Amino acid sequence: MARRKSRLPLRTAIAWRSLRTALARTPPQNVERVLIAHNLLLGDTLMLTSLLAGLRARYPKALLAMTCAPAFLSLYEGRPYGVEAITFDPREPESLTRIAALGPFDLAIVPGESRHGWLARAAGARWVRGYRGGAWYYQAALDERCGLPEHLQPLVDIMGHLAQHDPGRFNPDDWPPPAAGAFEPPDEAYAVLHLGAGSPLKYWPPDRWYQVAEVLAQRWGLVPILSAGPGQEELVRAVDPQKHFVDVAGRLDLRDMWQLLSKAALLVSPDTGIAHLARLTNTPSVVLFGPGQANLYGPGQFFAGAAYQAVTIREMPCRNENLLFERARPWIHTCVRTPSACHFEARCSTGITVDAVLTAIDEVLATKGT
Repeated sequence: MARRKSRLPLRTAIAWRSLRTALARTPPQNVERVLIAHNLLLGDTLMLTSLLAGLRARYPKALLAMTCAPAFLSLYEGRPYGVEAITFDPREPESLTRIAALGPFDLAIVPGESRHGWLARAAGARWVRGYRGGAWYYQAALDERCGLPEHLQPLVDIMGHLAQHDPGRFNPDDWPPPAAGAFEPPDEAYAVLHLGAGSPLKYWPPDRWYQVAEVLAQRWGLVPILSAGPGQEELVRAVDPQKHFVDVAGRLDLRDMWQLLSKAALLVSPDTGIAHLARLTNTPSVVLFGPGQANLYGPGQFFAGAAYQAVTIREMPCRNENLLFERARPWIHTCVRTPSACHFEARCSTGITVDAVLTAIDEVLATKGT
């Protein structure tokens, strides 16, 4: 088994370089280079689209650079909003070199945890903006600390606030699709049922997925395509052991998923990164929210043009954690427990009924005139 790389070399390099820029902290007068520094998961990364749109509108000629996990890089190869995506891996010291090569930066935005303010400063950022709150030694990296909203807002809109400019609404033409791979979506009308998620607490029972697939085929004439990420193939086998439906589990990378979603009549999915990807492809979606807060992780004003329905059990007492990127707010009601810490058999997800999902599907498909 390969030994996991340490984060210490990169952290040491960040600390050393940060010392050299610690005193050069002046508000930008002329912004020509902007860095968005983060290490977020897929869904949160895609919710930064509103931030990219706002920054591009405010600084139409500036270079926009954004750190990006290697697995997500292909989605940005068309340079949406002109952004230059930079591979960032906290276990690779070379990551800092790649980022710094595009600097120095007049402005850096830290949309997640404030710890990445030190990454921005080490990369040569002269002014770093992020959200107030969290550990003081991370907050010390920020020059400008913005407050989170006083009332509930969708995270995609909260991200956009950091641009300090109205991002407008998402236009699919602003995001060139990635290059097509070898995967060819079916010619007939189909619906994608994505079963996988980052946490098993978001999983929906197999028999209910099967019932939804049957209704999509019989009532709407759609070919059900069952999907899940690498290592989650068993989820599809549990739903459809007799292989009545198309199975693409574990076979598609993000380029392929884009192609699949872009031609789909519908996506049904738990609250996961693929649900956020469907907003970029303008795919009608029904999203099942278990531990996550539907109003926090929904499309917001920025993605308001998408055909979308959330399905959730709104009153869930154990959805009682209120942290967002290490910052507490009373309007946050979510759950980030591990499966071993859940004593309620994931009732936030398993309590969602087939009828509730089918009602949402009917509303979305009727809206699109499918």
